[in-house]
Amino acid sequence: MEAALSPKAGGAYERLLLTPNLEKLRDLLVVSGVSSAEMGEGDSNHGLRLGATLETVKEGHRRQLKVMSIVGLCYFAVCGGPIGSEYIISAGGPLIGFIFLLLFPFIFGIPIAYVTAELSTTFPQDGGYTVWVLNAFGPFWGFQCGYWAWISGVIDNAIYPALAVATFTDVYGSINSPVAEYFIKAGIAVALALPNLLGIRIVGRGMAVMSIFVMIPFAVLFIWGVVRADDWDAVGDIRRSDIIYDENGDFISMSGSINIDWSLLINTLFWNFNGAVGMSVFGGEVANPGQTYPRALMISVLLVALTYLAPLFSATVFNSPHWTTWEEGSFSSIAEDIGGSFLSNWVVLATFCSNAGMYIAELFCDSFQILGMAECDLAPAFLKARNKQFNTPHNAVYASLVIILVLIKFEFDEIIGMTNALSAFYQLLILVAFIKLRFSQPDIERPFKVPGNIAVLITALLIPSALLIYIAVDVFFSLVPAILVVGVTLAGLLYARWRKFTRAQFRQLTTTTES
Repeated sequence: MEAALSPKAGGAYERLLLTPNLEKLRDLLVVSGVSSAEMGEGDSNHGLRLGATLETVKEGHRRQLKVMSIVGLCYFAVCGGPIGSEYIISAGGPLIGFIFLLLFPFIFGIPIAYVTAELSTTFPQDGGYTVWVLNAFGPFWGFQCGYWAWISGVIDNAIYPALAVATFTDVYGSINSPVAEYFIKAGIAVALALPNLLGIRIVGRGMAVMSIFVMIPFAVLFIWGVVRADDWDAVGDIRRSDIIYDENGDFISMSGSINIDWSLLINTLFWNFNGAVGMSVFGGEVANPGQTYPRALMISVLLVALTYLAPLFSATVFNSPHWTTWEEGSFSSIAEDIGGSFLSNWVVLATFCSNAGMYIAELFCDSFQILGMAECDLAPAFLKARNKQFNTPHNAVYASLVIILVLIKFEFDEIIGMTNALSAFYQLLILVAFIKLRFSQPDIERPFKVPGNIAVLITALLIPSALLIYIAVDVFFSLVPAILVVGVTLAGLLYARWRKFTRAQFRQLTTTTES
């Protein structure tokens, strides 16, 4: 028997007999109905979500992640604490920094979270945004989106062991042997990969608990700093061109014209607010995604903004060390001046936990993202293997870990521009796919839908799109990151060309059933 899968068939989807290919892809692959203009037949006003419409009770045991688990994962995927946010103030001064800190959640964080919530609940599959772009533009661009995101993610993960070691050496002295330093970073990377092999629920609950542990010392820093503050006027400062320091590097005076490092400011804001879209990649593991995703993402955006705003404000009004001297990891010195070695050591410990949490959360997202790609036949098949006992994507974890162990030998400054650019590439593609799916699949079920018509949505996404374009273009003003971005992008284009991805192969898998 043959039956065409029509969106108008309603509950009949679940009663159709499936081919072996469809059996293999059920609950995993999401594909769109193809418009007549693209495929020569079909109704462009309707979409086909294979994974959503053919879900069975069998997948129920996989959906273990609830609101607080996703909040914990999102917290560490996006920020993991205020460490790394110091440049938001020192790049342009407290006045500019706080204005952008107040605006950024509304002009970037919340719009991206809304897009993520709608598409994650519409296509609640592992693979997330790869599946969205696959539906909107076909497998070639679906692969590019997933590939850029995965490379960006593993680069991020290579940064966290380096940050942990840098924080340690800033406080306790340098490690004189480069070889020893590499193996320390590698040991951290391997050890922190283990939770991702031991179970989804462990990671989700662990992130929720760890986020509270990380926030406590910075809450103490905020209260202690405000109580001891004696430089409230510093909140209105703007960075100037002529800054004088003494022989110890302490601030003396500032004068001259306004001198804001816009590139550093915007890249730092982006890096510190970026990551919410990654919550989509484990959509197949989320319980009741239609309600869980919107709640978790909104809580996360507000929590992240508060995480940066409160300690940076306290550190500014206390203003020792002076805000012009702040750089990556300065919170340990700020804590030393506010509360002595007790608070400083507590912040250092929280920083290690923060880096650990960010690493675990990022690797969790990377692994499920490439697992979803493999399940969509966009990545090698061995990457979709799951551990029989823990149901974790162990091969995807190992593949990500291998790349991380190569990248940890590079300097932070050499790769941060590259990861931001690749992240901007795939998020721009996601925003375009979001609008495209509103046109091509207007009648598909959306458990959570961003309010507004197409014109309103396009207007709301103009500022996030402009920021992403700025981030993507800015990398090409630095030689080494530009070369790396071009090389990585070309590799992805050539691989997709070699694989000869076509819409037809996905249509063949999903438009008919046989018995």
